[in-house]
Amino acid sequence: MEYFLYICSVKWINYIWFAILLLVLSSCDSLTRDGARMQKTLHEQQRRAESLLSHVIEALDTHNFDSLEHYTHNADDVILYVYRGQQLVYWTGSWLSSLRYPLRNVYDVWQFAYWDNAWGVCKRVRAGDVRILAVIPIKYNYQVTSENLHNTFILPFKGDEQWHLSLRQDHTGANYPIYSYTGEYLFSVVASANSTPHSKVRIENFSYQAILASEKHDHVTRNKIYVYYGFAILVVGALLVFALVRIIKSRGVQRLSLAGRLQLVLTPVMMLVLASIFLLSVIHIREVFVARQRDNLQEKAKYIQQALQNMYYWDLGLSQANSNALNIDLRDISFVFETDIHVYDLNGQLLGSSTPQIFDYGIVSHSIAPEAFFADDPTLVQYEQIGDMRYLSAYTEFVNGSFTRIGYIAVPSFISQNEMNADVEEFVMRILPLYIILLLLSILVVWLFARGVSAPLRAITLQLKNYRLGGKSKHISYAFQDEVGDLLCHYNRMMDALSESIDKLARSEREGAWRTMARQVAHEINNPLTAMKLTLQQLQRRKGSEQFNDYFDRSTKLLIEQIDNLGTIATSFSSFVKMPDVKPVAMDIAAKLSAFITLLKNNSSNIPIRYIGPESGKMVMADAEQIIQVFTNIARNAIQAMTGQENGDLIIILKAVLNDQRTALGLSEDAEWVEISFSDNGPGIPKDIQDKVFIPNFTTKNTGAGLGLAISKNIVEGSGGKITFRSSEKGTIFFVYLRKK
Repeated sequence: MEYFLYICSVKWINYIWFAILLLVLSSCDSLTRDGARMQKTLHEQQRRAESLLSHVIEALDTHNFDSLEHYTHNADDVILYVYRGQQLVYWTGSWLSSLRYPLRNVYDVWQFAYWDNAWGVCKRVRAGDVRILAVIPIKYNYQVTSENLHNTFILPFKGDEQWHLSLRQDHTGANYPIYSYTGEYLFSVVASANSTPHSKVRIENFSYQAILASEKHDHVTRNKIYVYYGFAILVVGALLVFALVRIIKSRGVQRLSLAGRLQLVLTPVMMLVLASIFLLSVIHIREVFVARQRDNLQEKAKYIQQALQNMYYWDLGLSQANSNALNIDLRDISFVFETDIHVYDLNGQLLGSSTPQIFDYGIVSHSIAPEAFFADDPTLVQYEQIGDMRYLSAYTEFVNGSFTRIGYIAVPSFISQNEMNADVEEFVMRILPLYIILLLLSILVVWLFARGVSAPLRAITLQLKNYRLGGKSKHISYAFQDEVGDLLCHYNRMMDALSESIDKLARSEREGAWRTMARQVAHEINNPLTAMKLTLQQLQRRKGSEQFNDYFDRSTKLLIEQIDNLGTIATSFSSFVKMPDVKPVAMDIAAKLSAFITLLKNNSSNIPIRYIGPESGKMVMADAEQIIQVFTNIARNAIQAMTGQENGDLIIILKAVLNDQRTALGLSEDAEWVEISFSDNGPGIPKDIQDKVFIPNFTTKNTGAGLGLAISKNIVEGSGGKITFRSSEKGTIFFVYLRKK
């Protein structure tokens, strides 16, 4: 035993070591897998860049410069720079700062390169006297990082933030080489960074505070909003659970009540409407915030343009010689308008700024945004991006006193996401409780509305369910004059007309029944009276003869039988007329049936009687006193049908009715049922009289009044059950169905 435990422990240790090894291998292999994915992404980017370069070269060769913007306006992942000599004449992006890695004088080859704010690959091509540089940025490389500025991989590239892009492959195996689709080595992905950027830099500026400094959050307001959100989610979750429980309990949506379906439909609609209004309100407040910022920024740009125009009223142009003085002037103006200001020359290159450190650290490019520079109207406000952070910039012309353009003015205004969120959270904090109250009120209103709409229909259903022919019907009151009111009005009229018709029909049926019964009684009585009359006449003729005494004995015996027959007929009709009302109660039908069969087996016939079913434990609704009469009538008819027959057999079976059989048997699906069957192998009931079996006074026998099955049907149906039969030449089966308790 100890050896077995030792083997098991060693085995489990092996499993643990194997799991640790797999974990280590998977973690080590993640760099390889992601590196391969990045390589595939780079190949796709390079192919798109090659296609873009071919279109640009074709446009330059044909001097179709207007088509450059058409080809490059959707090239978000590739940046193009077009040089004529040393001058930059066209560019598609303005966020890459100056190129620090000295590009070799190599063309048509993809090379690794890095800027002040990004790593990537680039390719130089010639087109006559024009040089084109295509750049694919891969990862940010800011010298300054903060809470909102991270050196993450640029989409569509994805990877660990700590991964480093290197020019050479590390032989320790901790990197993954990236090649171009031509097979040329470009760079590697190294698992650890070689240098750590500055995290704390103080720059006096207005627009970029949100990027360079951490912002304070109002955690109290946010926590309250989370509590409101949690409560709303709890309410919605509770409603969802309640709806699912009701659907499952009703066995499907189709079986739900009208009120349940209305609640199931209207509640989500109301919740969706409230949620949509809430979301639209939040979106609207965000749009209002942005629109207000845009308007303020345009106004500031206009005032700054006027201020610079007054300061450089007589200047005919700007050059690098104006940079120092321009920086001082811009700084003074920035404190007046509390915003940063950048000025670019007519070639789109930076001349001065109120915050030159932003450019020194490579956070912002020295080139103006191409949308403002190459547009017909340079006055615009647009979104720009630093890393993953978006901000607004307003552009306008720098004009002198004669309104001659001598440069461009850029006024950035970084919309802090936290500042925007603070405004939105304050708005949400005010309206969210109102929406929660509206949500609860809407649920209550929907519930009351559904109940109010379905209440009259439930009343009609209850009235029809409890209504018995001949009974009094109650009018249903409804205060509104709508479709439901019309329905109830017609219902009340119909019930009144039905009661009147039932009274007339009942009188007619009673009169007809008494006429039929009178004829039947007369017929039944006439048969024995005729036999008695003939017997007495024979006695009169034989009076005084030698055979009188012998015939007298036979005649008196026949007369007594006929008198008994008359008594039986009178008793049957008396029982039918005086039969008490059926009073169904909860009873154990199995115990009652078992006791009846025990007595039935003691009959004088030799017909075997078999019972299949439980001895007790089957509770149904039936008249406990009269149900035995039903069993007696059916069993007696079966025994009489098999009298004198060899191999007669009576089988009585008690079982439950399956749920999927209720519809086929014509039984209500709102209750569970039991089935009691009496099966004999007699000659069966002829087809031509099967529809008359349950008609009072109908009989095929010489004795009896034909009321047994009619009385049995009245007892079963009065108990809320059903009686039917199936017959053929091989025998007859009577079925009695009773509701379970």
